[in-house]
Amino acid sequence: MDYCIRLAQPSDVDYLPTIERTAAQQYLPYISKLGLTPENLDDTVSVKVLTHAQRQQHLWVAVVSDSSSLLLAGFVVVNRLGNGFFIVELDVLPTYGRQGIGFALVNQVLNAAHEQNYPTVTLTTFRYIPWTIPFYHRLGFEIVGPENYTPDIQTIVDHEEHRGFSRQVRVVMQCQIPKKSSIRSVPS
Repeated sequence: MDYCIRLAQPSDVDYLPTIERTAAQQYLPYISKLGLTPENLDDTVSVKVLTHAQRQQHLWVAVVSDSSSLLLAGFVVVNRLGNGFFIVELDVLPTYGRQGIGFALVNQVLNAAHEQNYPTVTLTTFRYIPWTIPFYHRLGFEIVGPENYTPDIQTIVDHEEHRGFSRQVRVVMQCQIPKKSSIRSVPS
């Protein structure tokens, strides 16, 4: 399977809530453990937020090439958080799961943070889904304890709880981004 990661185009935005809803269905077996309802899984990032992110170049999509067409298979959207990025949402259609697309999307965010000299990329994810924390660990993310939340992170955790995502089932993770090295010219 061939795919590429690129900045989202305006025409991509309307398709992304469907990708998010479809990807969320993989959480159905865990909803009671997470204290969620099926309606929680229908709650998506709004088209207005996605459109704003697209204009800010904070939205990337995975485009899969099959024999006859190009299809959107996933996306990642970020917000600026202090002096870093916050991953608002990462989704890959289940039919394209476990093929490196999610990894490539997050890597794109890490590379963008590095290029912009942002020291961190932060996210929240489900604590009790067996694949989430190991996935982000492989990408260099570590769990951030509540005692180390910045005011911005605390606001996000409070907002998620207000939307029905209990802080007991969520975890904050953060990746430290190395600074861009200065390129020095070699004397001739």
